[in-house]
Amino acid sequence: MTPPSSTLTLDVAGGKLAYDVAGPTTGRPIVLIHEAIADRRMWDREFARLSERHRVVRYDFRGFGGSTPATAPYSAIEDLEVLLDHLKLERPLLVGASMGGRVALDFVVAHPDRVGGLLLVSPGFSGMDYPMFPSGVFEVDEKASKAAYQAFTEGRFDEAFEHLRGLWGAALQGEGLDLFRRMVKENAQEVFLERSAQHETPVQPKAATRLSNVKVPTLILVGDRDNPAMPHVGRYLADHIPGARLRLVQGGDHLLNLTAPKAFDEAVNDSMKHA
Repeated sequence: MTPPSSTLTLDVAGGKLAYDVAGPTTGRPIVLIHEAIADRRMWDREFARLSERHRVVRYDFRGFGGSTPATAPYSAIEDLEVLLDHLKLERPLLVGASMGGRVALDFVVAHPDRVGGLLLVSPGFSGMDYPMFPSGVFEVDEKASKAAYQAFTEGRFDEAFEHLRGLWGAALQGEGLDLFRRMVKENAQEVFLERSAQHETPVQPKAATRLSNVKVPTLILVGDRDNPAMPHVGRYLADHIPGARLRLVQGGDHLLNLTAPKAFDEAVNDSMKHA
């Protein structure tokens, strides 16, 4: 059952963010930050479950879901800061998946005293570059991403989606797969063409140069059925963030909370104990 929540919009520089908030106001809050192949609906199950005991917030990036597309320079880090200020959230656990993980890491680098902990699911990070990893790690990613983009721009959405599914959603089935398809289709301009992301102001300094300064408890999850580059990225972060822990989740893909919900729930509980 979905708990009572308020679906609201928040004014940010040049646009509006859509967000949901629910749960008690006491205790450690949780902020759920979605992937670049999804929107805040990827957290439907978690939002309902976690808000029974915690103050939980989820929001859409610029151009995704109910948030307005960016048409001028903006900062995803500043958007998150405005949201936390507006809701008066103190030292939340940031749960960031993929691009959401990148934003969570950038935020803790910029604002180390404002975060209680990090749970990063198949995360990216700013400043990530090929020389950091073994040769050929990103070949599958590049090939599938290029094929998906070409199919979409030529009007073949179904083909484009299957390329994305093979790369990011190999373990999805049933309702999870249906949700993934809806999110990709309804956010296609952002997923395939990066309509808003092209306006995002590059982060300085890059997280890659500041990983050793991340002092909050950090847990990293990567699914064994994810894009084959992701275990390498997860290992790099675990090796460079002091005290970070890495878990390889059996049966999980990039949308790990949908394909391995039990392991994800355990990781949230673990992270809340350490945050």
